[in-house]
Amino acid sequence: MKGKRIENGDLIKTLDVYLKETRGILFAFDVENKNYKTKMFKELPKDIRFLNPIFYVNSSIYLRRVFSESIKIVAILRPCETRAYVELTKLSQIESRSVICGSFDCFGTVSSKKEDFSFPYDPRELKVFLESSGLVRYACQVCGHKEGIFGDFGLRYDKEWNLWFIPYTERGRVLFDLIPSEETEIPFELEVKEKKDETTFKTSLSEFRKDFERCIMCLNCKNMCPVCFCVDCLFNTLEYLPKGDELINTILRCGNTELPKNVEIYHFIRMYHVSQTCVGCGSCEEACPQSIPLTKYFKGISGRLQGIFDYLPGKNFDEKIPYTTFKEDELPYAED
Repeated sequence: MKGKRIENGDLIKTLDVYLKETRGILFAFDVENKNYKTKMFKELPKDIRFLNPIFYVNSSIYLRRVFSESIKIVAILRPCETRAYVELTKLSQIESRSVICGSFDCFGTVSSKKEDFSFPYDPRELKVFLESSGLVRYACQVCGHKEGIFGDFGLRYDKEWNLWFIPYTERGRVLFDLIPSEETEIPFELEVKEKKDETTFKTSLSEFRKDFERCIMCLNCKNMCPVCFCVDCLFNTLEYLPKGDELINTILRCGNTELPKNVEIYHFIRMYHVSQTCVGCGSCEEACPQSIPLTKYFKGISGRLQGIFDYLPGKNFDEKIPYTTFKEDELPYAED
């Protein structure tokens, strides 16, 4: 596999050329007064921060339902965000011809709920800082896919901490060809290697009920999930979340009713719904005001199901999501 060794200035020049030619938009991270932000740039900034150690939401939700082919967007996101983006293109929720989305080597993130503090700018120092901080989110602690090997291109560090731009698709190749440095074989350690999640997740219904009894059904977890996108969501209806007269009628019809209603059904259906496309980013847990350990359940259950189908969400654009295909002998060991 080939790539180009680059400096940050090379990347900015390349983006400047492409975005001016296409009148496009850059979607990346920025930092102002030590505050990291996700931004859409109509005007190219002087510097680009693609290492953002603070997690707010999975930024791919901002690309959801971009269908215009006339708009060109370059997105530089974390691996988990890029994987969600890839899944959304498979589900026809993003017009991929409008977007060139690449991932970078990620060292993990801390929750946006933590107290603000300064992070080192140098990537080596940032990696050491995060590893020794004890503040890295659970989703990042158990993540096995932090390398920038997803999407249309990757921004990766070799063992000497040189930065490389590596194209994975023809869309990534468009930017690659604009980079002035010489194309060469990438270092061995940057070669893409097959890696499978090893899920050891186990729980019980009593443990589940104890964890989820704090749920207030605010639906933040659903709304901030990058791969939970149904426009006509059944949980936006009064049937599952009754209020007012509908709630009174439910009580008169069914008797004593604990509120909020249908908490367990809500989470079970969500787990089933996103189990094949969940990338384990923990955006749901980050959005939960009750600090319910959602990542443990959603990543754990999704990982087990994805393992059965040998499917890694967001690995590439061509592999079909298992529930969109039918193979008669796909699961020979499954019982009726």
